[in-house]
Amino acid sequence: MIFVLCANPALDRLLIMKEINLNEVNRASQVVETAGGKGINVARAIKRKGGNPHLLLFEGGSTGERIKNSLEEEGFLLTNWPSGETRVTTVIHEEKTERHTVINEPGPLVSVSAVLTFLRFLENNLQKGDCLVLSGSLPRGVRLDFYALLTGVAKRKGALSVVDTSGEPLRRALSASPFMIKPNARETEEVLGFSISSWEDKLKAVKIFQNQGVELVILSDGKRGVVAAYQGEIWKVRMRKETEGGGYSIGSGDTLVGVMVKYLEEGRNIEGSLAAAVSCGLANTFYPGGGIFDLEKAEELEKNVLVERIKSQEAAGDEHSGARKKHRN
Repeated sequence: MIFVLCANPALDRLLIMKEINLNEVNRASQVVETAGGKGINVARAIKRKGGNPHLLLFEGGSTGERIKNSLEEEGFLLTNWPSGETRVTTVIHEEKTERHTVINEPGPLVSVSAVLTFLRFLENNLQKGDCLVLSGSLPRGVRLDFYALLTGVAKRKGALSVVDTSGEPLRRALSASPFMIKPNARETEEVLGFSISSWEDKLKAVKIFQNQGVELVILSDGKRGVVAAYQGEIWKVRMRKETEGGGYSIGSGDTLVGVMVKYLEEGRNIEGSLAAAVSCGLANTFYPGGGIFDLEKAEELEKNVLVERIKSQEAAGDEHSGARKKHRN
C-alpha cells in the first residue's frame, strides 16, 4: 500500500489571463479550481498510473469540506483529521509570458489531539513493505521535525519513506535518513547552503544527501533535467532539445514523485522508472492541475527521454565525457 500524507492541502484557484498589469484592474479569462497541495498531486499521479493510494490529510472548514468532497468524487481512498479552515492557494498564469505567480496563504492550525490521532492511525495501519510519501509544507501546530518523526515510524515498521518538502522540515527529515527525497535546485541550495549552478554542484549535492543515508536522491532542475543517485550509480535524465512542454509547470514535480513511487513499488528498474516519471511530469505541464496528464501524451514524450548512466570514474569530471546514453523507447 502507498500512503500519501498531504498535511497542508489547499483549494488551488488558478486564474488564467493574458498578462498582469500592476496597479491596474486585471480580468481573468478563465478560473479553474482544483483540490491541491503537493501530497494530493502525488496521489493523483499514482492513481492516473493505475494505483490506489491511501490519501491522508488534515482538513477543516467549508474549504476543507469542498476538498474532501472533490477527492471522494475522484475515487480516492481517503482518511482525514480535523484542522482549522483549509487554505486557498491562488495561482496566476499569464499566457503571454507563461509566468506562474503563486500566492500561498498560511496553513491552518492543527491541534495536538489531531496529530496524536493521526500517529495512532499510522502505527496501526502502516506495514512492512508499504510506502509512506510525505509531501508538501507543514501546517501551523505541527512540529518542524514531523517528517523526521514519521520517517522513523516508517523505518521501524519496515516501510519505505519518501520526503518531498523544503526548508527546515527537509533539513530535519534528512537526519532520519528517508529512503527517497526529491528536492529541486532551489530547495537544495536552501538546505545545503551553496549554489546549484553546474554539473559539479549537482554531483556534490546528491553525494552529500547520500552520505546522510538517503538511498535514492532525485534532484530536479527544470528544463535542465534531473540528476538521480541510487546504490552508488548516478544518472542524468533530460529531454531532447527540440521537445517542448506545456505552459503549466505547477505540479509537474509532484507528478514525477508519484509515478516514480508507483513504478518502484511495481519493482521496475531505476532507469525505466526515471524515464516514465520525467515524461509524465512533462505531460502534466499541458494541464492546469497537479497530477493530471494524458497517458498517451506521456508515452509519446517518453520516446524523447534520454537517461544517461554516469560511470563512477567520470562522475567527478565533465558531464559529457564518456557517459553511456540510454534512449528509452
